[in-house]
Amino acid sequence: MAAGIDGAGVTFLLAAHSVRPAVETAAGGPVLAASVLDTLGSAAGGRREASVVHVRRALGATLVPGPATVWVSGERTDAPTAALLNGTTAHALDYDDVNDRMSGHPSAVLWPAILAVGEEVDASGAALAEAYTVGFDTIVAVAAALDVPAHYTRGWHATATIGTVGAAAAVSRLLGLDAAGTAHALGLASTTAAGSRQNFGTMAKPLHAGLAARNAVEAARFAAAGVTADPAELDGPLGFVARFGGAGPGAPRIVAELLDTPSLLAVEGLNIKSYPACYKVQRAVDAALAVLDGTPLRPEDVLSVRVTTEPEGQQPLVHHRPTDGTQAKFSMEYVVAAALLDGRIDLFSFADDRIARPGVDAVLRRVEPRTAPVPPVGPPTWEGGYATVEVETTTGVRTGRRDVPHGDHRDPLTWAEVVAKFDSCCRFGGTAFDPGALPAALAAAGAGTAGLPGARAVTATLQPAALTATATVTATATATA
Repeated sequence: MAAGIDGAGVTFLLAAHSVRPAVETAAGGPVLAASVLDTLGSAAGGRREASVVHVRRALGATLVPGPATVWVSGERTDAPTAALLNGTTAHALDYDDVNDRMSGHPSAVLWPAILAVGEEVDASGAALAEAYTVGFDTIVAVAAALDVPAHYTRGWHATATIGTVGAAAAVSRLLGLDAAGTAHALGLASTTAAGSRQNFGTMAKPLHAGLAARNAVEAARFAAAGVTADPAELDGPLGFVARFGGAGPGAPRIVAELLDTPSLLAVEGLNIKSYPACYKVQRAVDAALAVLDGTPLRPEDVLSVRVTTEPEGQQPLVHHRPTDGTQAKFSMEYVVAAALLDGRIDLFSFADDRIARPGVDAVLRRVEPRTAPVPPVGPPTWEGGYATVEVETTTGVRTGRRDVPHGDHRDPLTWAEVVAKFDSCCRFGGTAFDPGALPAALAAAGAGTAGLPGARAVTATLQPAALTATATVTATATATA
């Protein structure tokens, strides 16, 4: 037992787990590679988003020089600033991966923090894999202890709250902190964790991921420098679990049992999105597209639409009459209407000028979202979630249902599909780097025949091939101003 921390508490269990000599990464190797590619692809697609441009502008014309790469501009700065910018950019499109138990986006916080510090310490691919695994394990364990549904109902954004703690564990691993130091890092991360669901559909939501990544880097650095935190911060009477969810005295047992799992990443998995919108619409989009049978509907064909999900299946979908693309990503009415009329949902579906199309607006108003414990279409049983779409048209009623969306860890995207998504994001964002370089660097890891490349090898593929970093940032800021 490390000095200064209590071996019975959640903080100690997580700290001890984070510093164990052997971290199992092989079972989750292809998932790790897909996660890197998907996270950096989501960032590439989001580089022109207003949230990214304005956050970058807030930091001034010139960043403090440092060893860490700003992924979409090629600028180099200090690790906390790079983590802030890259986390914000990775989450800007809401296209990044999801974990079910967390009810949030682990990789948009983990990879920005890990790669920023990884460049700083010249981390190997094996070290990156270990850091991500430690961070992911921490996220899953804290989520299980916390009672995430209660956390979410109270208005907290788990990406920002739980993600901060998980990323602090990952960075602590990279920095070589011992168990006591890691425990302090977790406590320091916990005391900075925040993020409100009231801000969903605004620029604040992607900023949550950036702030979480930055705070995690700083928490681990503070701990490395000797700054302390209460060893019971995570599960003490006034700590993280108590104030954010409150799972009760069983939290240490829950965490210990989960951490005994050899590879939580392989078991729990990541859900890589097929559509650039809130994960809670993915099933409904699949169901709506299945209704079409390949032929989009006309507005005048649609009399009514009923979308039904499991009871908690629409909590994040707070915008019922969206006025811009950001709000539309959190609107069941919009995504289903657009899917029915366009026959697809893609990055261009959320351009502001597409939200206000008269035909879409007319059908949107005919969409009725509902929740029910028993699906109205198909078998009465479901696991994890479901969505049914019932469309009354001028020629009859069409129905569709999807329980497991494509991209879920139970029906994962193929490596080729992840590469295609990365390429489409690069083209949408107008990135200046070669979109083939990173997929090539990760191909062996994606196939499970090799490990990840090192941090500097990963970010070397993001160096602009056509535009200078300054020109890229200036042009983007000017276009969006």
